[in-house]
Amino acid sequence: MKKCSIYNVFGKKVEGVLSGNRIYPSSEDELFYDLLEPFLLPVESGGKWGLMDGHSGALRVSLRFDFIGLFVYGACHAVKDGLHGYLGARGEAVLPFEYEDVGDESSPDGYFAVKRGKWGVVNKNNVPVVPFVYDRIFLDSCVDRNIGWLTPYSGVTAIKDDRYVLLDSSYQVLTDNLTAYPRGYEDYLLLQNGRKFGVACRDGRLITDVTLLKREAMNLIKKLGRAC
Repeated sequence: MKKCSIYNVFGKKVEGVLSGNRIYPSSEDELFYDLLEPFLLPVESGGKWGLMDGHSGALRVSLRFDFIGLFVYGACHAVKDGLHGYLGARGEAVLPFEYEDVGDESSPDGYFAVKRGKWGVVNKNNVPVVPFVYDRIFLDSCVDRNIGWLTPYSGVTAIKDDRYVLLDSSYQVLTDNLTAYPRGYEDYLLLQNGRKFGVACRDGRLITDVTLLKREAMNLIKKLGRAC
């Protein structure tokens, strides 16, 4: 038997004991059992990481990685021999360990990764769909002004040379010269470049170029909202 640490869906560490192929947490209530399938949780012991079945406590992926993150969308961020990739539920590499970094969570449509110090996106076949030219890429989200936090958006927001770039759900650039992170209002996004504004849909369609006054853009968002 040896001591281990289990990380729940909120990243909180729960102490436990590993005996054979079974993990016994000090408090099962703190694991926050979930409806996700498969429900796998990162486990660390002696500096090595694996994955446990959150329902049964069985060790599903052995302790052989340098790091493993939360299992989401059928994969999890992992580190092996100093290189980053993604693991599947059986411990297989669904994204090869050849990157300098990857996103904390995978996306249903691709993986955010770093090569030569720049971020891009590769698909499930490890083929680049967004070139490695960005300083940072954010996972399908925008700032929601109603709740003050990030909420889902069907496209991608990236940063390049201190400017925000908005890409649609097919990873095509909608606009690439924004001075602020897109802000969400119901089903729409407010885009900003200095004192000029534009409007896009959360589903990744550009409605206007970034050429409006703020009041014009906000009035358009209100009008579109009433028309829905």
